[in-house]
Amino acid sequence: MVCGLSRMVSLGIELKINCVKRKGWKGWLLEVWAFVAVAVIAFVGGLLVGDLGASPKTETLTVSAPAKAGEEAAAPEPSGEAEGEAAGAGSGAQVFTSAGCGSCHTMAAAGSTGTTGPNLDESLAPDDNTAGIEEMIVHPNEEVVEGYPRNVMPQTYGETLSKAEVHELAEYLVESTPAKP
Repeated sequence: MVCGLSRMVSLGIELKINCVKRKGWKGWLLEVWAFVAVAVIAFVGGLLVGDLGASPKTETLTVSAPAKAGEEAAAPEPSGEAEGEAAGAGSGAQVFTSAGCGSCHTMAAAGSTGTTGPNLDESLAPDDNTAGIEEMIVHPNEEVVEGYPRNVMPQTYGETLSKAEVHELAEYLVESTPAKP
């Protein structure tokens, strides 16, 4: 038998914990099984509740440049490739998306709203050509938009993107902003 406790609290209320009678190892075994059952139920419940907010569906989005006047927009080709691999075979819009440019830059044509870097619709001027924009992508600290610090834009795009990808991206930016070829 487990000892009981009876004690007077300072307010004059009696707190009494009754004795629990156990009959040998069977009583302890019953308590252990009850504890294990509660633990398993809590664990399974946690798994079920934790997965309720998760989405089993994975979506791949493809962004394409707007069609020029007189041209029909080509339907994007579905691809099973990873984002980084798709960028090499895709247009400048795909490079813009896969390189994560939209997470830092706002650009209407891409539907991006990033604010870490400058708004490309406003900061790329008519005198910015494809070659100049390629240089801005590969060496971003050479010309920094006023109000933005140096060393925020990654310095590695010249290494992580191929020359063709940089060129496609620059052409996309020229076509989609006030910059001119």
